[in-house]
Amino acid sequence: MSRALRRKERLSDPGPPLSPLPPPTQAPKGLWRYALPLLLLLYVGLAGAHLTLAPTGQTGYQNAPDEAAHVAYVRAVAHGRLPTRASAQNDPQGYEWHQPPLYYGLAAPLLSFGPRAVRLASILCGLAGLGLIYRAGRLLFPDNPQTALLATGIAALTPAHVAITSTVNNDALLEVCCSFALLTLFASLRGGFTTARAGWLGLALGAAILTKATGVLLLPFILIALVLLRRGGEPLPNLLRGLGWTLTVAFALCGWWLARNFHLYGEPLPLQAFRASFGGTVQAADVASGRVPGLDVGGWGGYYALAALWTFQSFWAVYGTPRSALIGAPRFLPAQFYGLLAAFVAAGLAGLTRLHFRRKTDFTEAQRTAITLLFGWLALIGVAFVLFLRQYFQTQGRYLYPAMLPICLLLALGWQAVIPPRYASLANGLLLALLFTLSLAFLNYVAP
Repeated sequence: MSRALRRKERLSDPGPPLSPLPPPTQAPKGLWRYALPLLLLLYVGLAGAHLTLAPTGQTGYQNAPDEAAHVAYVRAVAHGRLPTRASAQNDPQGYEWHQPPLYYGLAAPLLSFGPRAVRLASILCGLAGLGLIYRAGRLLFPDNPQTALLATGIAALTPAHVAITSTVNNDALLEVCCSFALLTLFASLRGGFTTARAGWLGLALGAAILTKATGVLLLPFILIALVLLRRGGEPLPNLLRGLGWTLTVAFALCGWWLARNFHLYGEPLPLQAFRASFGGTVQAADVASGRVPGLDVGGWGGYYALAALWTFQSFWAVYGTPRSALIGAPRFLPAQFYGLLAAFVAAGLAGLTRLHFRRKTDFTEAQRTAITLLFGWLALIGVAFVLFLRQYFQTQGRYLYPAMLPICLLLALGWQAVIPPRYASLANGLLLALLFTLSLAFLNYVAP
């Protein structure tokens, strides 16, 4: 082979860093061909029902947390200003002043149609998030389309997730940004860390930081992901150039926000100022020591046990009543519902354990790296949440929603690993039917 021909082949080779995934040739079969549009329609129907039923102008409803304060932020942006700590001091609904402005800027045009219409911005984000989960599942496991469909269905039919993505808050947009970053990294496993993918990753990072402070966690995660890409064979100069472009795009998008905060509060993110204004919320130490009436947990062990229980329950379904909303207390569905969900999660974890011992035969190298990234992002979000719980008694499962894509994909993988293949379609259908039934039952509780 001539030197010129070898050079031409090197230039034309896309150079995926890890073993390539099989092409997405396996299409859904039978009734599963209609599953994706059906799931999206069910989500829109459930979200629209929650949008209509959940009361507006409130702050303490667990299925619409702090919504009045988020609407106040939207109103400020619609009037051409960003709230500050000083401007919020005389406004009882101004305590979300510390939030970055991207979600509120996108939602502001809807305010002229009323506060309830602003919720449509979150529903659109919810639809985008479902699409990203499906796309990630198809990209990573193209030979098993039901994995992507089941993961999408779990997100679409989880009652609390439907609630959060149909009320005014910035959680849904943050989930979209994080899921898009993960999808971009998965595409890099398959086709290399190109300049275009580095740019998209920078867009996701910058948008996440401009949506919620939690988005900063994407930065160390991206660095970890690039280390894994390097171990898989991605050239170091390519990674460094890509990282530089990622950071450039991200800073171009959110740098002004960081500079503004530094000018106003002396820090890029107003975390110290936020802690000072957030000091009035229930402290973890007060609950653990028994100083909060009605919450006698018996020390830190009991505190974390209660936090784990309420976080699990509120991840799936939580709501408020006019009375409980006065103090922001959560209300839960009958315990039988959570028992069924706990059995599903236990089955999923058992399946993931089984897959761990078959990882070298059941998955390609790229898939194993992608699963590592799924667990890594979930762990990073989980650790940040635990540290938050160490200081504040905020047992809200929605704080795990930035990792909704990993949670749903991993549960779908684990669930299918414990089901005999000949019963997989039936079991997947029954699981989605159970979640849909739970979502319908949940709607009966959200109206005052």
